[in-house]
Amino acid sequence: MQILQDASSIQTALATQAELARLITIHVEVLSEYQGYELSQLVQFVVMASGETSADLDTALGYPITADSNEEPEFVSSWETIDEYLYWFELVFVRGDDGEGVVVYVPKDADPELTDLLQQYTCNTPL
Repeated sequence: MQILQDASSIQTALATQAELARLITIHVEVLSEYQGYELSQLVQFVVMASGETSADLDTALGYPITADSNEEPEFVSSWETIDEYLYWFELVFVRGDDGEGVVVYVPKDADPELTDLLQQYTCNTPL
């Protein structure tokens, strides 16, 4: 799992896969409009590796991506949105009132239990 927090780590990740580079670049361009803030103050990108699980992601984020509210059987998500692309799922988490967030990229060949969950809650048709 890669945690991308600064320009250097993001530049390294951009060379790994064209679709991932395009998706991250879109976020970086939008966030560059917020003058007076370092990119690391606005967003953290997490890129999961093939075969990694939701437990791995929970550990990296420091909180579970899913939870049962008040121990009821209803499903409660901690993400804002999930979008599906050709090779990746993109999850967006907003962590504070200031809008600081985390964007997670899950490869489609990650743990099937995780990808099945993401597929179920995706907000778009795969592009």
